[in-house]
Amino acid sequence: MNWVQEILGKYNLGEEFRHQQILLLWDQVVGNQLRHLTRAARFAQGTLTIEVASPSIAQELSFLKERYITCLNDLTGESILREIRFIPGQFQRTLARKAAQLRAEEQDRAHALFSSLPDRHLRCSFEHLYLTHRQREETLQAAGGKHCPRCGVVFYASGSICPGCQFDEIEEPEGTD
Repeated sequence: MNWVQEILGKYNLGEEFRHQQILLLWDQVVGNQLRHLTRAARFAQGTLTIEVASPSIAQELSFLKERYITCLNDLTGESILREIRFIPGQFQRTLARKAAQLRAEEQDRAHALFSSLPDRHLRCSFEHLYLTHRQREETLQAAGGKHCPRCGVVFYASGSICPGCQFDEIEEPEGTD
């Protein structure tokens, strides 16, 4: 590897090479599930551009942007990253899953959970929301999904905890809350 460093040094590319390694660190920082929905595209002038699978993913990740910046700068040992931009990218679509059929008991449970709401429209809306959520969970579990032991969300990815809890495992830098 010394010969690589020599060549980079000869052409004054050593610093640029170190800075571009931030592209390789992105997958490590976001974890298994999100690395399939994102791709580090380029790093220039302190800005990391990340391609994302959808606008909703871009919005969710933008809420965590500062944590990502801090984590990536810590991993590089330099404060080279100042901004992260999330842009639409091309990603392989997942296979459509057949929606699971809920048992009749789920209908009864939904009705019992929200029967105390006096407003009929509100009660029906919450019942529908609950049943939709339960159907999504059942569909994901039928496709190999599992419950996160920490937060309870059903997720479909490798690992024993969901991507959100995986991200929370990244140590916060000292002095921040």
